[in-house]
Amino acid sequence: MTATAAVPPKVLISYSHDSQSHKDRVLRLANRLRREGIDCTIDQYLPSPPEGWPRWMMNQIEQSNFVLMVCTGIYHQRVRGQGEPGKGKGADWEGAIITQEIYDSNGKNTKFIPVIFSPDDAAQIPVFVRGVTSYRLDSDDGYDQLYRRLTGQHDTPEPPLGAIKPLEPKRRADLNP
Repeated sequence: MTATAAVPPKVLISYSHDSQSHKDRVLRLANRLRREGIDCTIDQYLPSPPEGWPRWMMNQIEQSNFVLMVCTGIYHQRVRGQGEPGKGKGADWEGAIITQEIYDSNGKNTKFIPVIFSPDDAAQIPVFVRGVTSYRLDSDDGYDQLYRRLTGQHDTPEPPLGAIKPLEPKRRADLNP
């Protein structure tokens, strides 16, 4: 929620199932966000959505204020539709929806946020979100910056604009001959 909003932001985490340890790391992130007031969801919270996974993903992306894209080599391949055939259909599908939403908004993006767990993964951020701020979650500072973004608590807010200060005209000698 923003510093003044009463409704917590809704966040979806989009990620690939690289390994069990990666899934566990994503689950820890989602659980921490929820503990700290962010309405965060991931596929691991549901055994099987009644509308099916494709519609669930589409609805979650549409209804979320933010989508965190956990960028790894496998995720990068899958969101670009270049992963191993028959594997990772969720990340492939989410990548197609995310790409289309950014395309439909003429490249403007305030919703899709790339996050990484390691500096090595910075190269795995898909090109269509490289121009926005990404967050490294392997440090408290990186997590705090992401949390500030999600909750609208900027660390350097602009001070209020003051009134224009009136100045006396400069005294000049008569320049007419």
